[in-house]
Amino acid sequence: MIGRNANLHKRSKIQNRSMCYRYYKFFRHISCKILGLSPWKIDSNNVWSVSYVESFCNILLSFGLIALTIVEYIEYTNSSVSGAITASVIHKSLLFTGLSASFIVLFYTFYQRSLISTNNRLTKVDRILEKCADYKLKRDYTNEVIFILNLLTIVFLILMLDACYYPVAVILYGNLPTVIGGGVMIQFAMLLNRVEKRINSINSTVLKIGPAEDNIVGTQVLSLSQKVIMRESLIYNIDNLKSAFIELHEICYDSAQFYGVPIIITLFCGGMRVFFTVYIALLTVLKLSNEVIVWHVVGPRLLWMASTIVLLTSSVTTIQKQHRKLANTISRIVDRKILNDKVSKKLSDFSSDLQFLEIKLFACDIIPVGRSLLGVVTGTIAMYIIIAIQLALV
Repeated sequence: MIGRNANLHKRSKIQNRSMCYRYYKFFRHISCKILGLSPWKIDSNNVWSVSYVESFCNILLSFGLIALTIVEYIEYTNSSVSGAITASVIHKSLLFTGLSASFIVLFYTFYQRSLISTNNRLTKVDRILEKCADYKLKRDYTNEVIFILNLLTIVFLILMLDACYYPVAVILYGNLPTVIGGGVMIQFAMLLNRVEKRINSINSTVLKIGPAEDNIVGTQVLSLSQKVIMRESLIYNIDNLKSAFIELHEICYDSAQFYGVPIIITLFCGGMRVFFTVYIALLTVLKLSNEVIVWHVVGPRLLWMASTIVLLTSSVTTIQKQHRKLANTISRIVDRKILNDKVSKKLSDFSSDLQFLEIKLFACDIIPVGRSLLGVVTGTIAMYIIIAIQLALV
């Protein structure tokens, strides 16, 4: 009776977890569709493919964003007071960011096949790894936590705070480009986290590689044929692990190629907004401007933009750490000299190949997407602020 209740409780827990995951996938799917960052379809087998209906909706969304941006800018131009140079520059920057965000949506629409292929290759990697003995994909909730926290931040700390001061059209005009750009960074980080999870599982599988005798329980003595079979099984597993890692390495670079253009646009537009916000604040402190910044509205938005950059750089850094960890694990196993010569040779070849499979990602082969990204962005903005303040004081 007790065992039956335990089984029922376990089954109920699994069902609740499955239901929560379905809700999560639904909200993630809807959120990406609203922002134009998911113009494809995914079937029940997790296979991605082009959806012409959703691609058409993406094009409509892009033109709608262009229309909203132009209409709001024209309304500001007609109602603006002559001589308000700072406000005029800010609205021109908003016009540029709105048009840039619409370009990102169009970019996703016309180049989606590249990302579709990349995500389908992850499924191929899973099939390769499932052939390996002792392989198990570790379950973690990193991406779920990232999505939920960012969704709550956007809704409560950005949109709802703005709703206290501005009409809906102004909120969309001011925030939609920022949210689309942040969505790009989050989506890329989540894809890299999926890759990192598989590299981590490969590392855990490699750790379990040992002499054939280690897999025997008791005092059983292996025959020569059994040793040969187990040795060939180890070599087969190592070949599959190596093949999977090469695929994951290519997935990282292919995804960086796709996200390169949207990331550069996002960094440029976000940098402009941060620059003008800090610039106006400093002009106000120096009594060179009478503009008022509502910091409890602007502050959370700027912090969220910075957090998306930190999130992306952290994902890249974690993958690089897993790469080094895998190389060190293989080297330690080979150095212990406890394996058959053929198995050791296979691991040594894998270790040698890892030296040429180092993961260094760049946006359009220009900006490094890694630990130095935040420093590059911050330094560039600070340099232009200093120059602008010096010009204002002349």
